[in-house]
Amino acid sequence: MSPYKNAFITGASSGIGKALCLELARRGTHVVAAARREGHLVELVKEIRSSGGCADGCVLDVRDHGRLRSALHEWDERVNGFDLVIANAGVGSALPGDALTWEQVENVVAVNFTAALATLVEGKQLMLPRGHGTLAATSSLAGLRGMPGSGAYSATKAGLQSFLESMELDLQGTGLRVIDIQPGFVRSEMTDKNKFPMPFLWEVERAAKVCVEGLERGKPVIHFPWQMSWSLRVARVLPRWLWRRLATAAKPEL
Repeated sequence: MSPYKNAFITGASSGIGKALCLELARRGTHVVAAARREGHLVELVKEIRSSGGCADGCVLDVRDHGRLRSALHEWDERVNGFDLVIANAGVGSALPGDALTWEQVENVVAVNFTAALATLVEGKQLMLPRGHGTLAATSSLAGLRGMPGSGAYSATKAGLQSFLESMELDLQGTGLRVIDIQPGFVRSEMTDKNKFPMPFLWEVERAAKVCVEGLERGKPVIHFPWQMSWSLRVARVLPRWLWRRLATAAKPEL
């Protein structure tokens, strides 16, 4: 059984977000699944309830910070307090720098970074007076270095990682945990659009199980698969000229 009674998860209509909802509900957590696509949420809630779990749907565009804040506070009151909030909503942008438009960059930043920070800050506001709870966000191994063809995506994930690390330091002694989820390639709607090889691709159910187990253990950073994770951690200490050569040689055709 999960130690979490009530969880709020954004980006819950597909991919890792949906799989996290299913895995947590299977372990006994009441899940409030938040996403834009109402039809997908209805199906998810139906699936969880039909299996004996407890779930509710919250139709929400995380870019609307006012609505995000009110939804978190309203549902927190309805379920008698969240002890887990996961900022998972995200979008991808696989385009080389010379083809990027500001509109594309702005949307990636709004969803992957600004909305994630808003979710974490509002979750913290709810949990801090109670003195317990877990704040988590789905960043990415792509945030460990600048990736070719993924400038906006890598930048938002790197920024999110720094924010989480800072929050972890600032919230020491408060009873709150801060957890950074750093997946590699996971099969989902987002990655199905990729036309380049995705090494060590994981199925989403496997990823969700590893994430939930890490959350339950309170691991500050959950990263997988280990082959890609450790390769990129080594790459972080490489000089820029060497990383440029390696990354250019492995640059995907977009």
